[in-house]
Amino acid sequence: MSLSAPAVAARTASPTRLGVHALDVALDGLSDRLDGALVRPADLDWDAARAAWQLGVDQHPVAVVLARSEADVARTLRLATRMGVRVAPQSSGHGAVALGPLDGAILLRMSALSAVVIDAEARTATVGAGATWGDVSDAAAPHGLAGLSGSSRTVGVVGYCLGGGIGWLGRLHGLGAGTILAARVALPGGAVVIASPSEHADLFWALRGGGGAGVVTELTLRLFDVPHLVAGTLWWPRGRAAEVLTAWARLIPTLPHEVTTVARVVRFPDIDALPPHLRGAELVLVQAAVVGSAGLADRLLSPLRELEPFMDDVAPAPLETLGHLAMDPPEPSAGVAEGLVLATLDAAAIDAWLAALDSPDCAGVVSADLRQLGGALAPRAGEDAALTGIDGAVAAVAVAPVTPHADAAAAAAMVEAALASLAPWAGAHQYANFVERPIDERALVGTATDRLDTVRLSYDPDETVMRRHGHATGRAAVDAA
Repeated sequence: MSLSAPAVAARTASPTRLGVHALDVALDGLSDRLDGALVRPADLDWDAARAAWQLGVDQHPVAVVLARSEADVARTLRLATRMGVRVAPQSSGHGAVALGPLDGAILLRMSALSAVVIDAEARTATVGAGATWGDVSDAAAPHGLAGLSGSSRTVGVVGYCLGGGIGWLGRLHGLGAGTILAARVALPGGAVVIASPSEHADLFWALRGGGGAGVVTELTLRLFDVPHLVAGTLWWPRGRAAEVLTAWARLIPTLPHEVTTVARVVRFPDIDALPPHLRGAELVLVQAAVVGSAGLADRLLSPLRELEPFMDDVAPAPLETLGHLAMDPPEPSAGVAEGLVLATLDAAAIDAWLAALDSPDCAGVVSADLRQLGGALAPRAGEDAALTGIDGAVAAVAVAPVTPHADAAAAAAMVEAALASLAPWAGAHQYANFVERPIDERALVGTATDRLDTVRLSYDPDETVMRRHGHATGRAAVDAA
């Protein structure tokens, strides 16, 4: 499988079909009506307003709307429809690479819409478009509840769920998209509708893993009881990677759905922010989250403990631990990441992975993960959602930083070389939230593509709202909240 993807044919031409001056006048009027603020290139806070989480992404929209209300979102869409410009929704700024260039578009930042309301009795969370998983975890954990969050507290809930949503509890409960109970969606033209099983059911279907249409301003999600959690990391020197990964690969098919593991080869930077034993260290790790007792975790992880890790912090843990387990950076950074879903994982795949990581071509790769899939993450027959699951055994993810010694192109080449080593084991379908580059949408949602196109044509016929990932038919680049 080639990691190259078809180029996206973006809808372009002038910033507005009515002319630059007319757009400037319209933006002046919008600025006067906003509860939030409108920022343009001449403003002092322009660079801060347009910055993505991935600092290597240089976004150049015609303006940035810092929305403070759903009404601001509707007003922005109303202007965009009238003026013939695109709108790019973002909350945390994750996923900006996959969104593509913003030339001629309005960047709609919704991080201020971060309210989270927990209904502990109903086990639901109602979250604004700017809420992150850290916001949800902090609100839900005191009730013993958790959402199906990913590895990072800083990722926006809406974009994560619309793209599918793979997290530490996913093998037990499924994709984050499957927990969407209802959504408020602002449409081109400014109307706001509720999408649920009983209202705008076609849009509701599309939102559950297919990216949807329009701009989601609020989601209601199902939460889950987690009465007992065991979580942590087993650590070995990098020289034992082949032994550890081989044992891990033999173990994961035997693990019940209550267990999720990730095997990682990591090069820690030599920085003062890290404890002395990690500064500049090259290690192999297995991280685990077990919904159950310490005794269950000890029994299931015993084949790995027999390899005598030099550090073992797997222990009963509070729910908040899940947001820190992967050690994702808490602040924006410059780097390149890409993922690949593997249909199978065997000893030959591990050998190829490690050989690539040891080669000069991948010298700058700082994190190379193999994330366990299966269980309730597998496709589900009869579920009414654009994406019902991920058909694969493991997702491989490689990360390389952009540094003075490795620019974005060099970092991307290192990541591509690492993942190319696993191409013989790649599955037919990939996972949107791990893919940064343009890709045929059929590789993400399969036969749901045609129905998604129909839904989008119904709700957004002019492609006003930009989406992450273009696909081969040439539609504009998917909504990345």
